[in-house]
Amino acid sequence: MLTLFFSATQALADKLNIAVASNFSHTLRALAKNFEIKTGHQLRISNASTGKLYTQINHGAPFDIFLAADEHRPDLLIAEGKATTALSRIYATGKLVLISNIKPKNNCLDVLDNPALRRLAIANPRTAPYCSATQQALEKLQYWTALKPKLVMGENIAQSLQFVSTGNAQAGFVAKSMLLQGTEIKFNCQWDVPADMHEAIKQKMLVLTKASNKPAAKAFWQYMQSDDAKTIIKNSGYDAP
Repeated sequence: MLTLFFSATQALADKLNIAVASNFSHTLRALAKNFEIKTGHQLRISNASTGKLYTQINHGAPFDIFLAADEHRPDLLIAEGKATTALSRIYATGKLVLISNIKPKNNCLDVLDNPALRRLAIANPRTAPYCSATQQALEKLQYWTALKPKLVMGENIAQSLQFVSTGNAQAGFVAKSMLLQGTEIKFNCQWDVPADMHEAIKQKMLVLTKASNKPAAKAFWQYMQSDDAKTIIKNSGYDAP
């Protein structure tokens, strides 16, 4: 059924404006290429922190679809009448990792006790959902209070990675997907945070009400539930529903 729908829409190719959380922007570009081949529709991609994109949507930004890094902001947009539950769904579940430029004695978790750790990069809790998972994990490890004076906050998870890769922070918590983008990133160690140490980082997408009747938006909505899309998402460092 999806193949027939995609074939029918190719004759009516359109462009969609998509707002995407920074952590998923690289993956969306891979999805966009595959989506265009299948449907002819093109995506105009704008990436920023989930909080900033939510604010832009509320100020009238011309987005058709929102791929957030959490459930909270999409749910707020639904409550505000800018989208509906029927056209919202979890499209990916994020994974959190600790990386560091410090060479650990045993494993990367040891870095959190290392005197060489002067700055620990995390995403801004006001705008980036990955910070909540970071705080929950550090609280379980009983490090949160001790490390708070060392925290440096990026506007989004991409900036947290930038702090570590440039040496402005000796360690940081980032999205695992950002380590699988094909770009060389220098760091000495990595620790994959166990999923049971924080609430699941469920990333929700929605079609905004003003675009709900657009054939291209409907095509993308269906595409994101296809096996091709789920394979790309999983290969990019996420779990896919």
